[in-house]
Amino acid sequence: MGVCGTSTATKKARVQLGGELRSGCMKRAAQLRISEKIEGQDRILSFQGSADILSMPAVQDLLTRYSREEIRLLLFDLSETEFINSPVWAVITLYARKRRAQTRVAIVGMSERIKGSFEMMGLQKELLVFTDVETARRELLD
Repeated sequence: MGVCGTSTATKKARVQLGGELRSGCMKRAAQLRISEKIEGQDRILSFQGSADILSMPAVQDLLTRYSREEIRLLLFDLSETEFINSPVWAVITLYARKRRAQTRVAIVGMSERIKGSFEMMGLQKELLVFTDVETARRELLD
């Protein structure tokens, strides 16, 4: 066992802004959970927690599978997402570019905190953003 009761092989350091360290252990950010909702040719992926470099393979695997399916609409629901790093944004953006002719891709429920980094990276030029799933569906499918 390593420091703070974690296996040395799986210990990952995270920076927590504004937090304080207790007993020399950093608080680990919430791991990403991805929920998938399938409605015919539409998919809604809900991210809960932090989409960091460790979650990138799971996102890539889902999008690779989607690239082999007939998907009309793919929405990324970020209403319960705390953080998304640039490699995860890159995976999402690359999928949207490659599938532009077949699939409408959009982001819904983005917090102001995530929106700041999203805009700083210029992703508003690549990905459509809507406040909620219903608005996205109405705008993209009508």
